[in-house]
Amino acid sequence: MATQEPENQTQEKEKRIEFSFPLLILRTKRFSAIFEKLGALKTSRYFSWVFLGLVPFVAGIALYLITNSLIAVLSNPLVGEIVKDLGPGSVLLLPGINPMLPIVYGWIAIVVAIVIHEGAHGIIARNVNLRVKSSGLLFFLIVPIGAFVDVDEEQIKKARPRHSLKVMAAGVGGNIILGAACLLGLLLIVGSLTPMVDGVYIGSVSEGMPAEAAGLLPNDVLVSIDNATITNSTSLRALLDTKTAGDTVQVTVARGDTWQTQYTTTLNLTVSDNRTVMGVSAGDLNSHARLTNYQTFSLDRLSMYMVPPTLASAVVPFSDSLAPYYSSPLPYWQIFANTLFWVWFVNFNLAIFNALPIYPLDGGRIFDITLKKLAGKRMSEKAIRRTTLAVTAACVVLVALGIVLPFII
Repeated sequence: MATQEPENQTQEKEKRIEFSFPLLILRTKRFSAIFEKLGALKTSRYFSWVFLGLVPFVAGIALYLITNSLIAVLSNPLVGEIVKDLGPGSVLLLPGINPMLPIVYGWIAIVVAIVIHEGAHGIIARNVNLRVKSSGLLFFLIVPIGAFVDVDEEQIKKARPRHSLKVMAAGVGGNIILGAACLLGLLLIVGSLTPMVDGVYIGSVSEGMPAEAAGLLPNDVLVSIDNATITNSTSLRALLDTKTAGDTVQVTVARGDTWQTQYTTTLNLTVSDNRTVMGVSAGDLNSHARLTNYQTFSLDRLSMYMVPPTLASAVVPFSDSLAPYYSSPLPYWQIFANTLFWVWFVNFNLAIFNALPIYPLDGGRIFDITLKKLAGKRMSEKAIRRTTLAVTAACVVLVALGIVLPFII
């Protein structure tokens, strides 16, 4: 017995620490008490039903977004060009590889999303009296990239369908609830923003156009033309529509971190697409309609919050480019806004992907369990499995088309 005990301890340690380059897995049972305590709450039971109801809705959103992106790529060549410019890495939710995801905010959001996803599985598993064998952390070398919860698979297979469904739905539901909370926090922060200078933000200046020749620069704020105050892009467009090609106008812009430097110059207008233009890409700063779009939320505006601020600096007021032009009563508001945005963004994307009926993702297992419950007596086990695999294949093809289509047309 004395010689066997150290051997058993060694085997236990080997199970707790697994290393398969470049991944390191640390297993522990120390979180079991947390799952036990939270799973025993009545609130967890209510949330389990909410999570279950959310999954088909979230799966529908996922299919809608994928289908819409395919239609956009096929109908608008510009969309495909944007995807090509971003490169193949843009389809992966990995900071440093995906050009849209900032390193710091991206990794924070990914770790939080995975911890919530796996933690929700563990909590609901205990709520329905299923055993959590272990949980732990996943490292890429020494960098923490996520967490996992190992629920007893044999118990899941033997459990009542509704209990298994609740456990499977918990990850998606947890991500959606956290994402919604972060989105609400982001709306509150954006609602507190006040432009620090009146005018129209110049996002970019077109090469060879009058604005470039006159010395206008990206990040300038256009405040007046011919001494007429410009408060938003609508007033800018209205003024330019009164001009014709060759007209000379006096333009004043605010420049610099404090926007107290005024730069005045003259430029000769030109015509593009039958419209009089200066040659700038501009967005509103002090526009009530602009901020209202971000302060209110509806399904129609959902796409606004799916646009990363790293890509849409001329649209998103809390982007790195536009943040200096706004103030808020909340100190360091930009850090909070960006953190909330990326936690929302990553949680939402992780949720919609896992909600798809692709086996063995959560959504695929939910589809398989539901099909067995509804058609178990009318369909053989083989027919159910074939149906699940057919639905999985169809969804995989749809996702694959969305990934590769921009690169082949």
